[in-house]
Amino acid sequence: MKRIRITRSPLENNKIRKQVHLSHFIEILPHEIIIQILGLLTRMDLIALSQASRALRRVFMPYLLAHVKISWKDLVANWAQYRTLVPIDSTHLIESVRLINCCSKNEWTFPFADLFSSVKLPNLKSLEFPTSGSTSYLKYSSMGSHLVTLKVCSKKPGSVFSLEHVKPFDSLKQLTLQDYEIQAFEENTEWCPYLSVLELIDCSWCYPFQLENFGHKKITKLKLDYSSAFIISERFKMFLNNPNFDNLNHLEITNSASNLKLTLSVHIMRLIESIPALKTLKLEGNVYNETLQNFTSSDLDNCLKFVALNDVKVFYSTFIPKL
Repeated sequence: MKRIRITRSPLENNKIRKQVHLSHFIEILPHEIIIQILGLLTRMDLIALSQASRALRRVFMPYLLAHVKISWKDLVANWAQYRTLVPIDSTHLIESVRLINCCSKNEWTFPFADLFSSVKLPNLKSLEFPTSGSTSYLKYSSMGSHLVTLKVCSKKPGSVFSLEHVKPFDSLKQLTLQDYEIQAFEENTEWCPYLSVLELIDCSWCYPFQLENFGHKKITKLKLDYSSAFIISERFKMFLNNPNFDNLNHLEITNSASNLKLTLSVHIMRLIESIPALKTLKLEGNVYNETLQNFTSSDLDNCLKFVALNDVKVFYSTFIPKL
């Protein structure tokens, strides 16, 4: 059998040579450089790039599969048939999952305990999903989960959250809550003992509950983001007057409500002095404090004002973030 020799033009040969060189160059890039490149690409760009050649697909596949989004319908179907999130062989590459919708029936009946302890998902560290109501069903998950980051968002007004609900996640380090009423609970050092980062988005709570009940010694970073009237409530002001966190290094407060000005009547120095471990304080949005307004330096390029008070770096930005 005679071999057929394919002749290519010099231009085609040069193009193929460049593609080979590019693939080889990307294959030998350090992980840190690839992470920087991925920060400049959209998800669709990454998918298209991984389809360009086998070599590029081999390089980018772990990054492509690291973050998965899925609907409840697909999750239930895949779990019933394959006992995993998605019907692929490389499920060990999955690091984070985002559910794109909520379902009250599946929230209470789906075997979360099996999902979080599945040997097919040893690297699942992050979970994000909306809930149709309270998060209380999560407390029936089994202990021993490797989950490090959890973000839950309520789709129903008045939905309740308690730290007791997530106590099975004993490796949890970062918790984000959105649109929940935080149910009163006493501080318990055995619940989520490694929790250090707490972010509350439009969450409310009632007296006598205090935010330090999440862990006054373990929380090192606290972010409070509001677009509702709660940010000017007495309960929020009580927190500002007495933020009882022993090891809090970073406090960030954002007011996105253009018609509700948060005036820090409490002297800014008193707020700083009441948090002994504080290193940075960040105030964003519709926030006013006379001391900061008059004495901060300006970084016009980044729309920021800043000042150092008692070794604490204060960032003060009064623009209204886009919702």
